[in-house]
Amino acid sequence: MMTIAEAKAILRPLGVTLRHTVGEFRVNLAGGKEATAYYTDDINDAVATGRAMAAAPPVRDMDRQ
Repeated sequence: MMTIAEAKAILRPLGVTLRHTVGEFRVNLAGGKEATAYYTDDINDAVATGRAMAAAPPVRDMDRQ
């Protein structure tokens, strides 16, 4: 099983944050808003989602037109 430290070490260079509270992981792009956060109870899911977030093209903020 992957440790939280290992997961953070994988995601940090990708510009993705990982926060852990009891029974829950929060994944988001660094500086991302709550609307883009992803919550899961599975560390492997958190890492996979964080990698996908980093690989996806940036979402345009519709409030800044």
